Amino acid sequence: MRSIVTIFGVVFTVVLKSISVVNSQEGGGVAFEPSPGQSPIQAEELPMDLIEDYEDDTLVDKKFLDKAQKKKLDFNIVGKARVIDGDTITINNAKIRFSGIDAPEKNYYGQTQFCKGPKGVWACGKKASTKLKQLINGQEVQCTDEGKDRYGRTLSICYANGVDLQAEMVRSGMAVAYLRYSNRYESEMVEAMIAQVGIWAGPFLEPEDWRRQNRQN
Repeated sequence: MRSIVTIFGVVFTVVLKSISVVNSQEGGGVAFEPSPGQSPIQAEELPMDLIEDYEDDTLVDKKFLDKAQKKKLDFNIVGKARVIDGDTITINNAKIRFSGIDAPEKNYYGQTQFCKGPKGVWACGKKASTKLKQLINGQEVQCTDEGKDRYGRTLSICYANGVDLQAEMVRSGMAVAYLRYSNRYESEMVEAMIAQVGIWAGPFLEPEDWRRQNRQN
């Protein structure tokens, strides 16, 4: 008899809890409070001290997906490259503008962009061009075709010897991520800013602002 009463009591308790959960999910009744030890993601509100942990997991997933996305590229233009400046090359007479970055100008209406550093003023436009040449190092360059810009140049993401040239230019502080058009290289720019390398070693004008100031009508 005692066992029957015990079983009835357990069943009755389970039924009451189930009704409480249904009422809570449908907006009626009292919200179900998770029992001790229950996973926090089953509770109606995530405990504040755990939100940051779950956000970190999300960021890790996003970085993984972004990295995987960067690998899915179709290289339509392949060959030896001639460096024009820090974000422009030519391959087989095709003029290519690196997509997603902007480098200091080497020769804009006959002018070179200068930046300031711990040791004084330096020609960051020419140094950016030199850095890109070093990265390519005479290797074959593979580029995507992302369409044309208003000057008729092919917008591309380019690799040499397995290295993302844009990423390395930004990481070295010899170019900035062109965030107005793409956030693809934002993390590399943050690395350069923290390390204070290249143009981040001192005050400088964004290449776009420098061009605006030195444009000849």
